Amino acid sequence: MLNKLFLIFLFISFNVFTCAELNSLSIYNQDTKTISLKYIQSFEGINKSNIVGQVYFEKPNLFKIKTTKPSKTELIVNNQDVYRTDYDLNETIKYKLANVESQIPALLLLKSKKKVCSFLNNSESSEFISDLNIVNDNGGLKFISYKDQFGANTQINFVNIKLNDELDKKIFDYNKETILVILN
Repeated sequence: MLNKLFLIFLFISFNVFTCAELNSLSIYNQDTKTISLKYIQSFEGINKSNIVGQVYFEKPNLFKIKTTKPSKTELIVNNQDVYRTDYDLNETIKYKLANVESQIPALLLLKSKKKVCSFLNNSESSEFISDLNIVNDNGGLKFISYKDQFGANTQINFVNIKLNDELDKKIFDYNKETILVILN
């Protein structure tokens, strides 16, 4: 569930968004050291609950996606380790970042304008996402809407975006009360 929101970024056809337009997004300013935001992913025409959560990022390698609805999950990147926690299963899986970084599109989206630009230039043949619309507001990412491979319209709204706020480093620690499974 956790990756469903941001897996779409891996397959999005950003044809309407050029690399030069990335320069207008404040998340890519050199002065931006931390990013926190809330998101709501909604679906049109299908009976599916909205996905609600938060994202925290401190450059270069502290990152967290916390999904609060409809289920509680977390994905945490803490330097070179990745922790995926599913609270319903009471389980956390640990990976090496180098082995799974390409599977965390939201991290790549926030971390590297160069990688996003490369993806934009090579995504014209996407079979997964169409009719992409990216809306920014005064340099801030407002929402992304698209049609998925099944024809369902999806919109991800970004709210309460904060740049350069002090983030408590403890939010990047995984929940040690869950069962830890280590994969390499």
